[in-house]
Amino acid sequence: MRFYILVCLLLSSFASAQQSASAFDPAAKVATAQLLSTANGVNGASVLSMGLKITLDDEWKTYWSSPGLAGAPPSIDWQGSDNLANVEWLWPIPQRMMVYDVETYGYKHEVIYPLQVTVTDPSKALALQAKTTMLVCREVCIRAQVNLTLNLPATDPSIDKASSAQLQTYVTNVPVEISATSASLQQLGWDSTSSQLVIEVAGLTEPVVDGFVEGVDFTLFSRPEITQKEGVTRLIMAVEDMAGTPARLDPNQTLKVTLTSKEGGVSFTDNITPTIIEQTLPSWVYMLLLAIAGGFILNLMPCVLPVLSIKLLGVVESVSESNAQRRINFLLSAAGIFVAFWLLGLLFIGLKYFGIGFGWGVQFQSATFLLIMIPVLVLFALNLLDKFDVQLPQSLMDKISGSNKGHFYQGIFAVLLATPCSAPFLGTAVAFALAGSSWQIMVIFSGLAFGLSLPYLLIAMWPNSVKIMPKPGLWMVRFRQFLATLLCATLVWLVWLLQAHLTMLLWTLFSLIICAMVILLIVKPGPRTLVTTFTVYLLLANTIIWAPASVADLTGDNVASTSTSTIQWQAFEPEKIADYIAEGKTVFIDITADWCITCVVNERAVLQRSDIIKRLNADNVVAMKGDWTKPDKQIETYLKRHGRYAIPFNQVFGPALPQGKLLPELLTKEAVTVGLTQAGQ
Repeated sequence: MRFYILVCLLLSSFASAQQSASAFDPAAKVATAQLLSTANGVNGASVLSMGLKITLDDEWKTYWSSPGLAGAPPSIDWQGSDNLANVEWLWPIPQRMMVYDVETYGYKHEVIYPLQVTVTDPSKALALQAKTTMLVCREVCIRAQVNLTLNLPATDPSIDKASSAQLQTYVTNVPVEISATSASLQQLGWDSTSSQLVIEVAGLTEPVVDGFVEGVDFTLFSRPEITQKEGVTRLIMAVEDMAGTPARLDPNQTLKVTLTSKEGGVSFTDNITPTIIEQTLPSWVYMLLLAIAGGFILNLMPCVLPVLSIKLLGVVESVSESNAQRRINFLLSAAGIFVAFWLLGLLFIGLKYFGIGFGWGVQFQSATFLLIMIPVLVLFALNLLDKFDVQLPQSLMDKISGSNKGHFYQGIFAVLLATPCSAPFLGTAVAFALAGSSWQIMVIFSGLAFGLSLPYLLIAMWPNSVKIMPKPGLWMVRFRQFLATLLCATLVWLVWLLQAHLTMLLWTLFSLIICAMVILLIVKPGPRTLVTTFTVYLLLANTIIWAPASVADLTGDNVASTSTSTIQWQAFEPEKIADYIAEGKTVFIDITADWCITCVVNERAVLQRSDIIKRLNADNVVAMKGDWTKPDKQIETYLKRHGRYAIPFNQVFGPALPQGKLLPELLTKEAVTVGLTQAGQ
């Protein structure tokens, strides 16, 4: 997808290259250019301070010396100039910009590129002929040329104060060579296993806020993770090619690195050296414990609790089973959980290898997956209500019964229902795993499996512990009805998720047919009714899958999702965050989805509180909401860039937190309040 977008951007720039060769097309009305000079005459100076000023309309952008995955920096052909010896370009620090899911580096609204102009004879006048080529982009790119002239007499002692003031701001933002400062490069290392670049610099006087790397074409160096310890600033960047897969750098590759602060920064050029980036904090033991804790908490989430309860209910009903048989049954369920998590891990490894986007719980974005899960839940619920008993061929019944596959499949089913839940600690552990290598993914997913299967394993170790449960009786009928109600609630939730993929008319029809099916199976249970109703369901599901309204526009524009709260949400547009910060505003980001239960809990328990609503609606706060109910490449890329593969995702930016601060998966009033306060300090 990223490659396709890059091709489109390149084609759009070539298509627009037929602009006038002598002047910028006035019909475009998106950019203007002019030459500035601090002095109104040469006055015997061998080097003059000048600048190329480009003014851009609205959201149009132009580029830095290294534009990123797309774009091109401006250039000037000085042919025809008189008394000109050399021109040195200086590049003010850029900002990260997004066009679709392609990251570029450059400037919006206005930029002045400082120019150090060397004259041939300081005693003579200077006549400049500047044939300027520039690429400006928004949804499309326009490549245009404009002819600029600037004539300075041999003597004129006056100073252009307006130009001097404008240039000074941008000259201050030009990074200086590290050799001209008290800082020193300690390491420029490349970890080929994790495709990460590590940079360590000592003696910096200003805190680093970002880092940019030049020297490799069509390669993206992510926004760095920045830490500081004992006077040494450490940056770690993930490196990808234009397809979004881990990149490979040549040994002894020469790179130019620019580290930026609030004003200016430092730059240096050096060769990379092989290294291994040690995982210090968070440590492996710590992250594995988080995975186990997150997996265990999943048992208490409304997605999974009915499955565990059904398992315990089955134990009480099977009073004749021996402890050995109970142990085997629970071990089989635990095995199903481990196998399901291992299969998920292998799936993520494959998707990562081929550069395909993925995330925790994203299968609930698929209408096909929902259509498969809905009848499964119907069968579970009706079975709890004793409304049907499907008779399979005796040979198959004997095979299933003898191998206890039902217990194994219960474990797999528990994992399927667990994936839309992002329990506390789970998101951190999953992000840590998916950002690492293949074996790291498998280890962390094994920890998640151990945590989710822990209740099963404990009962397998002490099968007599089930004796503390009440003896069989009428309470079991009532409890089965309660569990069936929970599963029906989950069923309603799955049907509701389908409305994101269907037209309202088709979704209403589908909902009514599902209700009719369930009522018919309850009122008139039996194999014939079951076969008839599910035949109708299969026909309906097939129609939905192939309906144009269902398969079209699954990646449509992401707008702020509707909410019952009164928060003034804006559409999720990460490219505008830097502009809001520059205006002194605080930005609160909430990425959610209808299938994310933890997101719903966060919204109702925290974000809908009157005091939080008041803070998010303040004049100096911008609240952005991204809806990931359906696939959205922009959201997927943003999460990946911040090392997250699961939602909920909440982040706060501000003048005091230009790099942003991630909030915990399970929000609290204190976490949101403290984050907003810190960002706006």
